[in-house]
Amino acid sequence: MEESWDFLLNEFRRLGGIADNVIQKDGECGRGIFSVDPSLKSRIFTPTKLLVKKDDIFLENNKLRIKKDKKYGQDVRNFFNFYQDNFSWGSGGKETAELFEKGLSLFNQNLKELIKKYALVDLEKRHKGIWENVVKNQFLNARVVKFKNIGVIAPIWELVNHKVKSFNFILSDQGISIPNYPPLNSEITFTYSQMSPLSCFFDYGFFSEETMVFSIPFSVYLQNIGIKISCKGKVLQDDSMKIERSGNHIILEGLPIANVHYPRLPFDYFNEILRKIGNINIPRDLLLKIFNLNISIRNKILDESNLIDNEVSKTLTKLMLYEINQISSHD
Repeated sequence: MEESWDFLLNEFRRLGGIADNVIQKDGECGRGIFSVDPSLKSRIFTPTKLLVKKDDIFLENNKLRIKKDKKYGQDVRNFFNFYQDNFSWGSGGKETAELFEKGLSLFNQNLKELIKKYALVDLEKRHKGIWENVVKNQFLNARVVKFKNIGVIAPIWELVNHKVKSFNFILSDQGISIPNYPPLNSEITFTYSQMSPLSCFFDYGFFSEETMVFSIPFSVYLQNIGIKISCKGKVLQDDSMKIERSGNHIILEGLPIANVHYPRLPFDYFNEILRKIGNINIPRDLLLKIFNLNISIRNKILDESNLIDNEVSKTLTKLMLYEINQISSHD
């Protein structure tokens, strides 16, 4: 293992990558990246030369390979093959992704319908087609990063795990880096993006105590003022506020309903929505009704999840309880 890791890093550096004072080993979050010497800084930088477009990757004899007709040098192809076979897809990555997808596939029809309607994840569609390709696609989806608006796989860099209380990774024209941390006597992590525990579960296959919880899709008609308010149930980035109005129909892209560090955020956010739409007649208890609706739907998902006995459903149960607890903290 150590010889393979040293060989990988030597090839990575030869092709323009930077990997200083790092090693892959098991930790609290599974396999991750740690400092070899905790008294020294660690660095990982994957250059553009080694970024492989997700759409350029296919399965060949159950191994991840770069499509023959794509323009990559043989040295990059050789490096990618060795990396995938020994440290990513072929080193437990495939099995982990497949176990998660198989767990999801065992959800009963009621739970699948709830997830489709309220979590915006269509499991039937997700699992349609050749199973090996389903697993491959979800494996890559969980590792892809946007670089100049193109989804790419960044070898070595993508071995770093997500943690909520971490810095963001660094994008530049030259490539992708881990955060510029001081020397660490712990696992090296970064935060993937702003997401909810529910979106993290379906996108990455694990439960994370994310700081923000977002509303499920809903529509409410306020008969006394003749206004309909709908929410698409999306996860918002950087506290963005997207509001559409078509006559008496107000449509929200997403709505934060809990924030661990800033409990007032849902109320302040909703008040800003009311200010923007300029309607002071909307009942002030509407947000509390939205909280209760979200708790009610999550309890339905919880009830169905408890009927299934596998590790994936247990993780879903855990995250539902976490989200319900965060929303209920407003009481």
